[in-house]
Amino acid sequence: MSREIRSALARSFLASPSWACPAWAVAPVSQALISAVMDFADIHRELGGGRTLRRISHERAAKADMFLLLGRDVERVTDIGLVWNDREDQIVRVIDDAELRESRLTAWEEAFDLFETEETDEAAEPMRLVA
Repeated sequence: MSREIRSALARSFLASPSWACPAWAVAPVSQALISAVMDFADIHRELGGGRTLRRISHERAAKADMFLLLGRDVERVTDIGLVWNDREDQIVRVIDDAELRESRLTAWEEAFDLFETEETDEAAEPMRLVA
C-alpha cells in the first residue's frame, strides 16, 4: 500500500467517531447501589420462575437513612432494579433505567421547544405554559 493511501485511511478512521466510546451520561452502577437495593428494596414484583424484581421507591429513597448511606447517589438508586432468583439466592440481572429517564426528558424537550422564542428582544413578555 502506498504512503498516501495509508495516510488517507488513517485520517478517515480518526475523523469518524464510530470507533470512539460514547461519554458516560450517568455513572455506572456501583456495588454500593446494588447492596442498597438488596437491603432496602420496598418494591417486589413476582416475575415467575422463582424470580423477583426488586426496586427502591422514591419515597423510600427520600428517607434520612438512605441519604446517610448513599450520599449524592441516593437519587440514582431509584433507577436500579435487580432480578433476584429466589430458588438459588442470587442476582440474575441488574437493570439500569437511568438512560431511559434521561432520554424521556430529552425527547420532550426536543419535541416541544417550550422555552425558546424567536424574539430576541429582552423586553419581550416571558413565555408561559398554558394548559
